[in-house]
Amino acid sequence: MRTVLLHGFTGGASSFADLRLDAVTPELPGHGSAPPATSWDDALTRLEPLLDPGPVVLGGYSMGARLALGLALRRPDKVARLVLASGTAGIEDEAERARRRTDDEELARFIETHEIAAFVDRWETNEIISLKPFQLKRLRAQRLQHQPSNLAGALRHLGTGAQPSYWKELHRLRIPVVVLAGTRDAKFTSIATRMNRDLPHSDLRLLDCGHVIHVEQPEAFSGALR
Repeated sequence: MRTVLLHGFTGGASSFADLRLDAVTPELPGHGSAPPATSWDDALTRLEPLLDPGPVVLGGYSMGARLALGLALRRPDKVARLVLASGTAGIEDEAERARRRTDDEELARFIETHEIAAFVDRWETNEIISLKPFQLKRLRAQRLQHQPSNLAGALRHLGTGAQPSYWKELHRLRIPVVVLAGTRDAKFTSIATRMNRDLPHSDLRLLDCGHVIHVEQPEAFSGALR
């Protein structure tokens, strides 16, 4: 059975290379050579062909987890198993979601008006990670390769503020779902616990790490896909 893995914001097709898995790892809209999407739904439509021929094992990290959840809800018949690492079903409160869109827009404008290194510096100060220096260096090198305008577009259309809330739809997913979160990432541990409660066939795995699970706990991430 094919495995499809979706990377996080500022990641790329090589994000999962260290896992040494036989997996399809596309560059998501606004990353690498992929042009940005025009909307959240446009991104899902562009990614949907990855599910053919299905069913597939579908996994994602952070932004990729949110997109993977959207794809699974759109085409549950094409997904045999779903793995969500440091993901969320969205922001329920409309006012809070609007505030997040405002914050994302501010950051998108920062990306467009500064050198990519300045954005990467800012982004890395907000991460909850526990990585070795060589891992941090590799992540940074990957991030510095992105085109600022494309990355800004990804933030505008694929950020959590642009994502619809899927909380009331989780009960529809009848496929096996593995929900991963790092215990050093309190926000996403709380979100993962709630998602596990709302998903009918969910397996919650809390790992000793921060946010970047596939880098910090690669064996646990790989194991969740099997």
